[in-house]
Amino acid sequence: MLADPWQVDIQELFEAFVNEPDEIKRNLYDSLYTYILQKRQEDIINRPGFVI
Repeated sequence: MLADPWQVDIQELFEAFVNEPDEIKRNLYDSLYTYILQKRQEDIINRPGFVI
């Protein structure tokens, strides 16, 4: 999961975060979601020709 952020179903991870009743697991899902999202954004920003 951590090696290739594009292989993760980010929607499924978000839904697990939203629907998790256990606060510790919810925090884990939130952290994983944020990490994967950040890695995807970094990949996009570092592409040649990317302009903000």
